[in-house]
Amino acid sequence: MTQNLLELIRERIVIGLEREKTKNAIEGWERTAQLSLKEGSEYHFIVKDNTITVHEGPIDNPDIRIQSDEETVRKLFLEEMSAVSALFKRKLKVKGSTSDLMKIKNIF
Repeated sequence: MTQNLLELIRERIVIGLEREKTKNAIEGWERTAQLSLKEGSEYHFIVKDNTITVHEGPIDNPDIRIQSDEETVRKLFLEEMSAVSALFKRKLKVKGSTSDLMKIKNIF
């Protein structure tokens, strides 16, 4: 993931956290997610204290594992592609509990 994409993700998270549905979805929810890109980069997200942060590098024992490529991640965060579409096109793989997956779809 290029630094520009990391900055984009952080900016879009800030925008997402202003939405009422995002606030409701993460209220009291604590999870970690690891994003692994086909290009080799790894990043992790922490949902805690009603906020979401993203950091470079892997995290031990993430609750949710996400695999994709940089182009798809960019499109998802720019809302040019839906997660459902990316899943059907096999451009996005997500592993986690069913309840976590249902919650994620309400975040952005």
